[in-house]
Order: sequence, then C-alpha cells, then structure tokens
Amino acid sequence: MGKISKAKQTKAFLKKGLLEGQIKKRHEVRAFKQKVKGRQVQRNKGHGPKPTDSVEESDEEGPVKKNSDDEESDEEMDVDAVLGGEGVDEEEGSDLEDDDLSGLGSDDELDDAQHVADLKALAEKDPEFFKYLQENDAELLDFDGEGGEAEEEESEEDESEDEDSEDEGAKKKGKGKEKEVKAKKVPILTKEVLKGWQKSILEKRSLRALRKLLLAFRSAASTGSATAEEVGERWEIQSPAVFNKLIVTSLKYTPVVLAQHCAYKEVNGKYKLSTNSKAYSTAQRLIKSYFVSLQALLQTVASDSGIPALAVTESAKLVPWVVGNRKVARGWVKMLLGLYESASDEVRVAAFLALRKLAVASDHSLRESVLKGVYATLLASSRQTSVYTLPSLTLMKNSASELFLLPGKQEGEMAYQLTFGYIRMLAILLRKGVKEGSKDAFKSVYNWQFVHAVDFWSLVLSASCEKERVAQHGESPLQQLLYPLIQVALGAIRLRTGTYIPLSSSLFEILDSPDLTKRTKPSTLKPLDMEFYLKCPTSYLKTRVYAEGLAEELVHLVTEYYGAMATSIAFPELVLPAVVALKRHSKKTGQAKLGAQIKVLVEKLESNARWIEERREKIEFAPSKRDKVDRFLQGEEVDKTPLGGYLRLQRKLRDAKRATLEKAAQGDDI
Repeated sequence: MGKISKAKQTKAFLKKGLLEGQIKKRHEVRAFKQKVKGRQVQRNKGHGPKPTDSVEESDEEGPVKKNSDDEESDEEMDVDAVLGGEGVDEEEGSDLEDDDLSGLGSDDELDDAQHVADLKALAEKDPEFFKYLQENDAELLDFDGEGGEAEEEESEEDESEDEDSEDEGAKKKGKGKEKEVKAKKVPILTKEVLKGWQKSILEKRSLRALRKLLLAFRSAASTGSATAEEVGERWEIQSPAVFNKLIVTSLKYTPVVLAQHCAYKEVNGKYKLSTNSKAYSTAQRLIKSYFVSLQALLQTVASDSGIPALAVTESAKLVPWVVGNRKVARGWVKMLLGLYESASDEVRVAAFLALRKLAVASDHSLRESVLKGVYATLLASSRQTSVYTLPSLTLMKNSASELFLLPGKQEGEMAYQLTFGYIRMLAILLRKGVKEGSKDAFKSVYNWQFVHAVDFWSLVLSASCEKERVAQHGESPLQQLLYPLIQVALGAIRLRTGTYIPLSSSLFEILDSPDLTKRTKPSTLKPLDMEFYLKCPTSYLKTRVYAEGLAEELVHLVTEYYGAMATSIAFPELVLPAVVALKRHSKKTGQAKLGAQIKVLVEKLESNARWIEERREKIEFAPSKRDKVDRFLQGEEVDKTPLGGYLRLQRKLRDAKRATLEKAAQGDDI
C-alpha cells in the first residue's frame, strides 16, 4: 500500500507540472550552499571578506544551524521585516509565503511524532489546553478514530479533482508547443474539514495537519486585504463561524504542536532548546508563516472583536522559538509596540506582558530594542494629554517602568546605561532653556513629553529604591541616577525613594504669588483641572475660580508631600519649618477659603507630629543607631496616622470631583 500511495503521489506531482520548478529550486540551493562553503573556507584561512551576518550570529544566545533556505532570510533587518512592514522586498515576501509551508512532507519525514494514547495523558500533560477543548470543542474529545481517514479522504478527493481538471486540460492541448491550461478550483473550508485537522493535531500532534491549518489561516488573515491577491487564496471561507473557529484554532493549536515536536526547557525566564535540529528548522518555517498571517489578521479585524487580545496572548506562547530568530522577533516587537500605543487597555496589557516575556528571554541586543521601543512609544503617545488620554498614559508609564527594573546584573547595567542617556537628554534641554531664554527654548521644556518623561523616570528610580526591592534583589545601579534626576526636575519625584527632597520651599513660593495675595474678580468659568494643563488659559487669569483651584492644588500637594513621611521618626523636625511658613502665609492671604484650608492642614501636621513624639518617648536607642531608626514604626500603615487619614479623605474627594468634571466634559462633547 505504501508503494502504491507513493506512486500515486509521484504521478500527481508530475501531472501538476511542478517538477521543473523543484529542479530549478534545488539547483539554486546547491549553488548557494557551494558559495557559502567557499566563504567558510576563505574565512578559516584568514582570507576574504568578513561575512555580513557575523554580528547577527554573535548576538544569538546559542548556536543556530541555518539551512540553505533560511540563510538569507535570517540576516539582520529592519523592524518592519517579516510582518509586512516597510523594508520587506517582494522576493523576501515570496519566500515567506511559499517556502515556509511547502515541501514539509508527512509526519514521518519530519519527526517521529509522539502520539497521545488517551485523553487522560493529555489532561495530565497539558491541563490548560484540555480545559479549553472541554469548554469550546467538547465534540473533539469523543474520538471515533476517523480523523485520519477523513483527512486522507479529503486528500484523495483533492487529487481526483486535480486529475480531472488535468485530463480536461490535456484534451484541449494541441499538437504544437502550446501551454497547458488548467482550471484551478479554490476549495471551500467547511466545519468538517477543520474538525478533521483539529482531531489530527490533538491525537497525533500532526505537523502535516498544522501545515494545512496555517495555510488556511493565511487565507483567512489575508481576506479582504491588499495582500490577498499576492498570497493567492488557497481556501475559500464562506461561513463567519468557520472563520472565527479557524482563527482561534490556529492561534491556540500552533504552540501545542511546536511544544511536542521541538521541546524546550525554561530556566528563570530563559528558554533552552536544540537549535541545530531538523525539528527546529521546521518550526522556524512555520513560525515565519504564522507571524506573517498574524500581522495581516490584525490589520483587518476590529480592535473590539476580542481577536487582538487573544492573538497577542497566544502568540506570546511562541517566545521559546521566536527568541532565536532575530528578524521575526524584531518584527513581532514592532507589531506589539503598535498595539501598546493605540489599542484598548486589555490589548495594551497583553502586548506589554508579551514584550516583557520576550525581553526576559532575549539577549542583550534584542532586550535593548524592546526597552528603547517601549520608551519611544510612550513619548510618542504623550504629545497630547487630556482627560481621555491620561488614564492610558498612566497605564503605559506604570507598565513600562517594570521593564527597566528587571532583576539581574546584566539587566541592571543595561537599564542604567539607557536611563543615564535619557536623563542626560532632559538635562540638555533644560540647560538650553536656561541658557538661551528664548521662547522656543522654553517650549523644549514646557511640553507634555518632557513632563511625562520626568514623571516616568521618577517612577523607575523611586521603585528601584524601595526597601522591599532592595532587600530582595540588592541595590540597583539606577539609584546612582536619583540626584541627577532631582536636579533636572526637583518637584517631579516623591519621597518613596527614602531620600529627603526639599520640595516644600518650591511649593511655598506659590503662596507669595499675586493670584493668592491680591483681590480677584468673579467668574462663571468652570473649575480648572490643573492636571491637564501646562499653562493657565488667559481667560482664567486673575479670576476667583482660578485662585481657588490653585489654592486647592497647593494644599493637596503639601499634604501629599508630608503624608509620604507621616511615619518618619524625624517628622516633627521636618514639618516645623512648614508649620511656621503656613501660619505666616495664612494671615496675609487674600483668599478666605485658602486661609481655612491652611488652618486645617496645620492642625493635621501638628497632630501627626505629636503622634510621632508620643511613640518616640517609648524608644531606648540613640539617633546614631541607624538600623533601629530605620525600623521605627516599620509596618505601620500611613492611613492610620492623623495626617494619613486626612490625606485618604482628601484623595476620595478629589477623585469624586474629577469624576464629575470628566462626566461634564463628555456631556459637552456629546
């Protein structure tokens, strides 16, 4: 039977007219191998030029044996390379579309597949995947052993259709040298065909079934796009239900099959697998096709369809095989950064988790690209700040800061070098503004990108100094950059670092401003939310609504500042100058509301100072005992202090007021 089947396949192969193309392709591969071999000989002798891909190879974590088909495609390229961006030429694109999936042969030719004998073994080895099948494809768990037969019948039907069309074309063929005309019929993907692939993958982890699945995935992903004609739709999908099922199956089944045929081991986020095996080479061809289709899919589906979030989450499971392919990895990074910048919060979080996973698993060069790309994306998104964009920017800053805090010596050194360079750029802009004093120079500092950059690095450096992180990972090199950042923007960092920063003097300067000391005029303008403004609108100047908003913001900032040190053993001494200054200013302010707010704040500061003094009376160590000083009130919640309780209440009131303003703003837009 095996010989008959092989002969039948050979006959069909010859009838399709593919022999000439295969022979030509083999000649090209052989010539390229000979060329590479000659270069290798020259390199060993010390003669001849240095290969252009030596840098690329040195960047890899482990040795990668490249086959001839992938030699050219694995060279260093732009981030746009594999996933359909700029920089991919037509020749390279055709390689991705044709060579990736053609010629893989049967499962026996690729690998000795380990068949799953029963469902119990599946549930034990991959409970997450088994649970997904129970919830979404329960019928696939009732195996009747017909999956392979259905697939074989489908294959035979395709062959018979090809033979019929070829015979019909042969009848039209004249005695001359006219070309044979063949009518190519695009098959329709049905639910039954898709179930046959699913069964084959689930039962046998079949690479052949996965190859067919990814070909259909390519057709579905390119439907309706400009690349559909270039790809050549090999399957027609008429049912929306089949389309959705195909997309979900392709995304979820691909990692499962690759994990079976090209296994890996994970150690502290790093992945170890054999990169010089035939299975790894096969996996790379499948990976390339997968990501080309994924890029096309994300360009056509709606952002609120749920597919982007699923696509990013499932593609992150392919990191073990992606991390060794620099071109695919960088193209994937660009795709993730695009989603990180413009997608919904759900997709944005999924994209960040995928970027973090890749950064942990990758080498120095690729990790640097991830960190630089995330920071550049953040700055690009922060050009405009409003009530609508600020929540997303806050999410981006909080998540991106984690990438610069990855544990490890090499990770810390890289984060230090990048952070140093970025803070230096901020310092240069600030120095330019001070030195030139021109309007354009001021604009280089007074803009949202500068403000968000300072705030972002404040988050990074303050988190690197947290006691819990230092106790777990040791001191971070980033701590050395704390004082340079403070010098660039003194008021942009909080006291989470454990370093005393004298912000109060800058805040108290506001009390002497004419807006709070002189009479103001009444106005019917809406309250101004200062979090969204770098410069006060002209219409608000010298108005009562602006003065009251400024006074409220000042009291809030002073409360936040001293609330951060509410449990400090030195709180009574730290707060004494502030109490004196606030009492003095409250007497000369022209705003009655501000005077009342300052009076309440002074009472809370003095109450908190007495609370600390009562607890200091019970200690029996001198100030020189630094370790005991640091443990003073350790574990005490700030909210339980007099000032902390007042601060918690003020935050709730501000949040409620902001929600009201946001609702009003949305009503105006409607």
